[in-house]
Amino acid sequence: MNRQFLPYYISRAVFSLGISLLILGFTWKALVLAAVFFGLFLLYLHSGWFRIDPSQPLFPIRRDDRGREVQRKALVAALVGGVAFFLLLVAIRLGVPPSSAAAPVAVSVSVIIYFATEFVLLARA
Repeated sequence: MNRQFLPYYISRAVFSLGISLLILGFTWKALVLAAVFFGLFLLYLHSGWFRIDPSQPLFPIRRDDRGREVQRKALVAALVGGVAFFLLLVAIRLGVPPSSAAAPVAVSVSVIIYFATEFVLLARA
């Protein structure tokens, strides 16, 4: 860990813990999830995938043209995948109203597709 990024590390640790506590409450699983989230933040900072600007201590990661193109492709994949998954769930008729079950599941699938696509495309470099 680099001392110049200490504000980034602290802010992301607090953010990871806060999100994990909101999702899982005060359990040991929240600490595990917070560690995973924090690890992903560290991966993004130290992977070499992005340009790093040390003059911005809280937001040092900057996207270049390649990063923006990867982000665009990941967003398109997430949108298409999420809508397709939503339509599939609505067509299957799970015995519950579509809006109460299909929408949150489709949004979750979209988020997973976005991050998985972005990770794969960035790792190809």
